[in-house]
Formats: sequence, C-alpha cells, structure tokens
Amino acid sequence: MENEDKLGSEDKSGVRSVARALALLSALDRKGKNLSEMAAAANISVSTASRLLGTLVAHGFVAQGSNNRYVAGLALTTLLHETDRWAPLRMLAAESTTALRAELDETSAFFVRFGDDRLCIDSAESSQLVRRVRLTGEKGKIYRGSAGKVLLAYSTDEAVDDILGDMQSFEIPGQRDRTVEELKAELAQTRTQGYGFSHHESTGGSWSVAAPVFIRGNLVGALAAVIPDHRFGEEALTAAIEATKRVAAEFSETPRK
Repeated sequence: MENEDKLGSEDKSGVRSVARALALLSALDRKGKNLSEMAAAANISVSTASRLLGTLVAHGFVAQGSNNRYVAGLALTTLLHETDRWAPLRMLAAESTTALRAELDETSAFFVRFGDDRLCIDSAESSQLVRRVRLTGEKGKIYRGSAGKVLLAYSTDEAVDDILGDMQSFEIPGQRDRTVEELKAELAQTRTQGYGFSHHESTGGSWSVAAPVFIRGNLVGALAAVIPDHRFGEEALTAAIEATKRVAAEFSETPRK
C-alpha cells in the first residue's frame, strides 16, 4: 500500500512537471523573455522555472541567448516546421504584414483558409495607442470579414458551395442577418475590385480591407489591415485599399510564362 501511494504521488508530480514545462514552452515568443518573465507567464515560481528551463535547454527545446533571454530552441523549431502545414508561408506572412503595417501604421494580419474558417498565421501590430489586435492562431468563420471574403472570392464555386452547404443566411453580431445570395454578390464584387471590405463584421468597433496574395497564380492567403472604427472615413478607406492591394501584389509571385 505504501509503494502504491508512493507511485501515485510520483505520477502526480510527473504530470505536474509536464504541465509546467508546457506552460513555459507556451510562454516563448520571438523577442524572448528573461527568467522572471517566463516564471510569471507560466504562473510558477522562479526556482521551478529555472529548473525546468534548464532541462528544456539541455534537450534543445529552449535556447538562452547572450542577453539571458529564453527563446525557442532548435529542437522545438524543427518540430514545428516539420509538422506545420503553413511553414512555407511563414516568412511571406511575416514580411508582408510588417510591410503593410509600415505603410499604414495599422495592425496587419495574414490569413489562410483552414476548413470553414479563416486562420491568422501572422500579424504586425500598430504602434498607435488605440489599435486593433489580431493574434497569430486566431480563427473565425470564413464568411465574415474582409479576409474571409477574399479567401472565398478566389476559391472555386464548388469550394464555396461546399463551405456554405445548405446555409441560407448567417448572423453578423449587431447587424441584420446576411443571406448567402448577398454574400455571393459581395464575393463577385471582391473579385472585380481586387480587395475585400468589412465593417463591424468579424470584430465590433473596427473595419478591415484585405487583398489576395498569390504564388504562381494560386491563392495562398489574404493580407488584411484591421483598423479601429474611429479612424474610418473616405480618405482612410482609400489609403487602406491602395496600400493593401499594393503590398499584397508586391509579395505575390506571378505565374511563369
């Protein structure tokens, strides 16, 4: 009985250590964090964080730079690259969102289709005090928002019908329901004008413009600027459309002749 209790206690301790190690891995970011910041993010003591990070560093899942800040290690980045279906697009997404943010100083995001959703795989946050935030990994229904409209607009009719299924209309919070026929008319307009637009659709209090990004003639994603409502106006809209379309075109690869 004593041995069983001991084994049970060891099992619980092991599970707790794994959970804490996963919390530390989840706390990693591009800029890196020092020991205190990592411990706070994982909600554990500094001494526990130090011990677990030492193990993670020894196994290559975490690296510690000369500035003593912890970042993802080679073993972790290799694992992520080998299992990440969006890995080939990560650099394109990061560079294009950074370029669009530099043009407008508004939060920019790169979206891809993920089943029936639009998925943000990278973003660059505005430096302005009042700004919208789009987090990497954030998902939303593909038929709401400018990026989703772009992803649908440049898909085949069969793909659109497959996503929408038997749906006749859908809800947009704070607005009247939108019919599928209205959406399809918007998709046709999106293809004609080369960009998608939304206002209070995917997020209240904001508006967005998105443009398609192509590689060898195939749609790979939608580049979007997401802007607070109080900066909406004809001049701002025109600037956002021009900048988003231009940057998306600059990062698109034209088909070889």
